[in-house]
Amino acid sequence: MNPKVEDETTSLRTSPLQDNGRWGLTAVQLPLLLWLLTLLIWLPWLGNMPLRDWDEALVAGVSRSTAAQPAWDWLLAIKNSEAIYLNKPPGLHWLIGASIKRFGDVDWAVRLMPSLLASLAVPLIVILRRQLSSGKEKGAERSALCSGLILMTLLPMARHGRLAMLDGTLVSCSLLLISGWLSSKRWPWHGLLAGLGGSGILLLKPPALIGYMAMVAIITFLDRPTSRKSSALGWAMSGLIPGALWHIWHFWQRGSDALVMWGGQGFGRVTEVVGNNSGAWVMPLTEVLEGGWPWILLLPSGVNWAWRHRKTSTGLWELGLLVGSALMVLPLRTQLPWYSHLLWPPIALLCGETLALLLKDGRPHWIPHAWKWIGILLLISAMVLTALNASAALPVPALIAAGLGLLIGGLKLSKPLQLQRQQGLAIVITGWSIGLLALWHSHLWLWELNEIWDPRPVAAQIQLLPPDAVVMLDGSTRPSLNWYAKRPLKELDSNPRGEFWLVSKSFRKGCSTATNRTQGDDWALWQCSFADQP
Repeated sequence: MNPKVEDETTSLRTSPLQDNGRWGLTAVQLPLLLWLLTLLIWLPWLGNMPLRDWDEALVAGVSRSTAAQPAWDWLLAIKNSEAIYLNKPPGLHWLIGASIKRFGDVDWAVRLMPSLLASLAVPLIVILRRQLSSGKEKGAERSALCSGLILMTLLPMARHGRLAMLDGTLVSCSLLLISGWLSSKRWPWHGLLAGLGGSGILLLKPPALIGYMAMVAIITFLDRPTSRKSSALGWAMSGLIPGALWHIWHFWQRGSDALVMWGGQGFGRVTEVVGNNSGAWVMPLTEVLEGGWPWILLLPSGVNWAWRHRKTSTGLWELGLLVGSALMVLPLRTQLPWYSHLLWPPIALLCGETLALLLKDGRPHWIPHAWKWIGILLLISAMVLTALNASAALPVPALIAAGLGLLIGGLKLSKPLQLQRQQGLAIVITGWSIGLLALWHSHLWLWELNEIWDPRPVAAQIQLLPPDAVVMLDGSTRPSLNWYAKRPLKELDSNPRGEFWLVSKSFRKGCSTATNRTQGDDWALWQCSFADQP
């Protein structure tokens, strides 16, 4: 006889029943499995491209300088071994610095810790989706799985997650905050996890914590059927202590300068343009439309599903997280492409609802057909690029893998049997994941460099110079050049004097170089002497 099932779980099982009556993965196994798959997709070839300006090279330089400080001095961030760094707290810099001290000044070691922390967003979003249903919603496990698969294979999540930047880790900390708070409804001590997520945000981008706390507070207030013990808030406040203590220490050590990360580098981005990074609300939306494929087609139906279920906790939280994240990103006057990173978790949740319905009922019918045509276009593009010998423009293997996955997977997903649709999704995920791996291997995955030239050859020449040699840079600052040269370069004076070395791509009278320059725009290291000028 079949066991009696009063809900989707029983006291003898920790995982919900699948639709066909078989037991699924336990509460721990599914997030762990997805995390391991994420590492297999995100980590390969971390070091096959130089560190990107500005953020990556700047983060790497601060991490190396901070980690080199004596005991307890590492609590305060240092740039270029002497100048104080006030832009961001050093939470992630400490971990990157530890990785550099362990593995050396290699690119993959700089990106390792940010990648590991960013990848935790995938299991965390599975846990978050489970907490939204609290075991009472039929099909919640399927939606959680779909949300995790989508977040795992989103190109912007994977690509920016691989970089030595703060945004991927910020997403993971925000998901820990939200999922911990949702879980505290049943287990008040889980509020500590929410607080620790808040401490993580305080040690990354502190102004963002105010936005997330406001978002969670408003949605919790609107979710009136939710009952929560007051002790959960106490646990959450306890979790915030580590982050708050660091900021108190920072203010004690640096005084009003400590407010820079809250003002000019924080809230100032809402009211004014920092640097030349002007933009409008259109930029994040453009990034979503460009980077959300193939899953972005699921979003309209996901929003519709959440709206129809807005009176439930699941629908209310999913809509609230999307609106709240948009209000944190869209009003910024300073806009950069990776600011849209905060939008991907709520988008993955909403798209996961549609994908779960597609697996269960085969609807919406048009999405598998659209994926088939996208797959065909990718395969045609691969053939055209091959025929034109233009494979350097786009990685042909990546196009082929993604195209075959969408074409074959789309055909399977349009079948009437649920098992065939499940096989179709597995094929789509496999093809798209192999496409991502081919993209990493192609050296084309990092296209947001401020400069198109590789600083490493010139930096290798600079390292051969005497420690007291004066090295200047003709042009804007290149943190990556400072990083690879292992010394800060001075800005070129308008009227230089004496003997010095100059990094420039233009010939200057009084300078010479031994570098064989094959192209007119190659940057080179010049030896200059202006001692005889008046």
